[in-house]
Amino acid sequence: MMLVEYLLLSSCYICSACLMLSFIYKAYQHQQFSFHWLFSIIYFSTFYLGFPCSMLLALLFDVTLPNYEMLLLTLLTALVSYLLYYFVYKRVNLIRQAVQKRQDFAKSEAILTASLLCMIGLFSLIAFISMNGLLIFKLEKYSQIFSSIVQGIPLKRFFYFFIAGLLVFFFLYENKKTWLAFLLIGAFFGGFAYLAVGGTRANLGLAIVLFLLLGLYKGYLSYKWLLFIGASMIGLMFLLALARYNLNVSGREAFFTFLYLTRDTFSPWENVALLFIHPLEYQGLMPIVRDFYVYLPNWLWADKPDQIVNTATYFTHQVLGNASALVISPTLLGSFYIMGGFTMIAIGMALTGLIIKLFDQLLAYAKQHIKHSSSAILQAYCFANLFNLIVLVRDGFDAFCSRLVFFSLIFGCCWLVARAIDHIIINKHVVKEK
Repeated sequence: MMLVEYLLLSSCYICSACLMLSFIYKAYQHQQFSFHWLFSIIYFSTFYLGFPCSMLLALLFDVTLPNYEMLLLTLLTALVSYLLYYFVYKRVNLIRQAVQKRQDFAKSEAILTASLLCMIGLFSLIAFISMNGLLIFKLEKYSQIFSSIVQGIPLKRFFYFFIAGLLVFFFLYENKKTWLAFLLIGAFFGGFAYLAVGGTRANLGLAIVLFLLLGLYKGYLSYKWLLFIGASMIGLMFLLALARYNLNVSGREAFFTFLYLTRDTFSPWENVALLFIHPLEYQGLMPIVRDFYVYLPNWLWADKPDQIVNTATYFTHQVLGNASALVISPTLLGSFYIMGGFTMIAIGMALTGLIIKLFDQLLAYAKQHIKHSSSAILQAYCFANLFNLIVLVRDGFDAFCSRLVFFSLIFGCCWLVARAIDHIIINKHVVKEK
């Protein structure tokens, strides 16, 4: 690119980023915590945080970028898409519930639900380790975690329920001690999962992020501290990535590695530009359907395809020409574009506005629920979907749909089982008293 193109692109970025940040600040001023505010931050991180990294990589290390027109189109698409989302979110009226004082302070139902969720996550991790040991010390490269030498890969999908169980415990007691306990226990579990799976940082990162958000939600943590610790997390994730990929770098090479790992981890915005360049065969809604295939065991579906073509695999194999088992995320906008071009982006962002509004409505309902156990469980469910919210923006809409349904089914089943056990215990006490 020519210097004038860098300047024009940077000017567009600065204007767009400033407008986005003003929306984020306005959302925070209106309500200290909301899923709209959280979605806006994740969206900004995904489509705007990586721009400075990309420019520095191009200017200092001669890294080739997609052409100027496609990068500019990506920035404009990200901005217009967010404005459409924002319009729909604001136009949908939140059904206001009458505020009621809690009258039922029983905790047994929530304790049982939390215990079941924690046991699912803990036993899944133990089973995975018993099959494979600690993969961080066995695998030569990170992509091997998707190979046939690793057993029990589906168990990884259940690890996160341990964090969900901790969230129920937190909302049940809601004090600083349980807040700190959430961090210590969650980080320990996430760190152990990192060692077991061979470098997956999701559980550790989510435990820390949820700790920060809970602190903000309950007023234990100021916004300034949130920014400071959030920036520190970028450094932590970088160090964990170095360990995951067995990288030993220093000096100029370390700075280069930091830039591209930070961009690829937090803000793969260039992927959208690559999609705009490449001629596509639009996939329609089938990537959403196909993404559910991963949850169907082979014994249940003998003819299950070996390769599941969702938007991530389509982007990795067809656009990037990468045949490895490690797929690369197309982002929210990229997944919509693969499904149906700019028309699907518009429809999808409007639908996203409705989904985020629904989460905010559910959280508002949970906070004022008359039953203490139900309030704790519903608030925990909302916060536990932070992982799915990150998946939505970073990985794509198809991945979000399947994970949301899977998580909701397991979470709901645990709640129903806990409620049944609680009713049995209560009925036994009633019979004894008679």
